[in-house]
Amino acid sequence: MNKLRGTVIAILAAGALTCAALAMAQSREPAPAVPHDPMVFQAPNAVRMMGVNVVRLINTAETEYKSTHSGYATWPALYRSGIIAKHEKQGTMFGNLNLSEGPEVVPGWTLAMLVAADGQSYELSLHNLADKCGFSFFSDERGLIYEGNVIGCEAAQAILVHH
Repeated sequence: MNKLRGTVIAILAAGALTCAALAMAQSREPAPAVPHDPMVFQAPNAVRMMGVNVVRLINTAETEYKSTHSGYATWPALYRSGIIAKHEKQGTMFGNLNLSEGPEVVPGWTLAMLVAADGQSYELSLHNLADKCGFSFFSDERGLIYEGNVIGCEAAQAILVHH
């Protein structure tokens, strides 16, 4: 059982690293200049990369949680389990996320998560609060990550991040 869990975690980590490398290779746009006011503009790709890493961390933690508890956890239970903190401290790509338990799990991103009553499936959405097009990521127990925005909105709008 431990060997199977280790194999699943290794496969998820390898897949996440591959996706990160491909995304980084595709983003060659320079970040816009930083203005002199408290609002800081960041390249949409950098902000979105943080969002996708949040979803990857949650998917990884849910897989680990299910292997030891026979079901998936709600966000508060998953956060309090210590699995999130464990992955953030390992110096991996999740090390700088510093997720919180609140619905705004990282500044500018809000999480909505549903877990089936039997604990055998879950769905999550992570919404960028500053994106004028409502850019969001979606995922479930399969670990696939989808992205989308409000229909009819231009996808290349600027994103504001509050510090």
